[in-house]
Amino acid sequence: MPRDRRRLLQAAADLVAVAEEIEAVAVRATAALTRELRPRALLRAAPGFRPQRRLLRALTHRSGLGIAFSGGPLGRPIARLSGMAGPGRLAVHVLVLSLRLRIAAVELTHPEVSRDPVLQRLVAAIAEDRDVAAARALRALFRDRGAQDALSAIAPMFGEILALRALLDENPFNDAVGWAMATGRGVMNTDPILGITTRVMSSMDRGAGAARPTDPTPEETARIRTGDSIVAILRNIQAIGTDGRVLIQSVLGPDDVVRYVVQAPGMRPGGPRNDSPQDLVGAFRNTVLRASPYTGALKDAIAQFGVPDQADIALTGHSAGGSAVMNLAQDPDFCRRYRVTHVITAGSPIDFKTPADPRTWIASITNQHDLIPVLDGQGSGTCFDLHPTWYTVDYADPTHRFPLCHSVAQYAANLANDLPEARTHIDTQLAPYRGSLVRSQLYLMLDHAPEDPR
Repeated sequence: MPRDRRRLLQAAADLVAVAEEIEAVAVRATAALTRELRPRALLRAAPGFRPQRRLLRALTHRSGLGIAFSGGPLGRPIARLSGMAGPGRLAVHVLVLSLRLRIAAVELTHPEVSRDPVLQRLVAAIAEDRDVAAARALRALFRDRGAQDALSAIAPMFGEILALRALLDENPFNDAVGWAMATGRGVMNTDPILGITTRVMSSMDRGAGAARPTDPTPEETARIRTGDSIVAILRNIQAIGTDGRVLIQSVLGPDDVVRYVVQAPGMRPGGPRNDSPQDLVGAFRNTVLRASPYTGALKDAIAQFGVPDQADIALTGHSAGGSAVMNLAQDPDFCRRYRVTHVITAGSPIDFKTPADPRTWIASITNQHDLIPVLDGQGSGTCFDLHPTWYTVDYADPTHRFPLCHSVAQYAANLANDLPEARTHIDTQLAPYRGSLVRSQLYLMLDHAPEDPR
């Protein structure tokens, strides 16, 4: 089975390369037609405008490139109009075949998917561009399974389903994000259903970010441990919860060097914006952009903690907290000030983020039934190895239900009980941070610095 899955994914990747080459031909043909339609070129044209007619046929006929105008002042508006009539580009049909192969690969890993008739109806309807049938299948899935089980069933192939939907529907505004998801070329920064850019929502997330030290409750004090292992870090994040706080600890390592561990929780429950960097709009912004009030608040907390310049620092986070700390690792100024030795995330969409310091060791831990890591457009069915130097733990466990499988408690339990090899490997990397706790401090994250009462 692993060999069959690898073959399917390799074929899917090969088809992506073919689709991109076809699209490049379409761009060149569109540019050539634009030149041929200029008045001077028309005057030189042979009777019957033969060159122009041949280019036009190549860009509009199903025996050629399909309806494939692409790029430039001529191609962009025509592509938008043609998209409203449904998929017609040869490159898109090749990408759809690639996505269907990826779904087949997911079915090999998750045989329960192929045994689910409603889910099979949904996938078939989307792949065949039958909107009414897809809507009915999706409604039946949620009605029969309930929201939690339905989301869990979709999760392993969620990215591929969204990409198919975006490429095949009649909405021209989501074509670009469908292409980016299917080719692994960029973050999902547009809603793949309606085509509304997530920058609209993330623009609500205002403020430079600030932090204020706060004390733990007696119960939290009893539960917080030294963050020198991956399970301890995740359990610390679980202990402080998602009420807008982060934890910073300093540890005296085995070589008598003090190092620092930042531990960042995920999204704070509530409405789209609740004046905390850990709110919903903050989570969107951390996924699609490189900076946010959350990253600004983390910088303020690190400075207030007194982390000295050039000190070793490990950045860890769950969900949106993982995206936020990865954004810190992308910041060249931050990496010039501190040596970011490790970034470890659990359940975080970070596929399209890259650390500024190539020496930074990255670990990404994702449960295949967790929808949140797929929010950047890449899930367990991806055929791309976007970061071959990262340590990636992409696993499935019997707890298929979302959002339970996304909880930091479940990630900690999986690493403690089900993933001994991954736990040992990550803890080995964290060996310089294994030692005695020097100091532990909680900080409340704020969108804006509090006003001076004086």
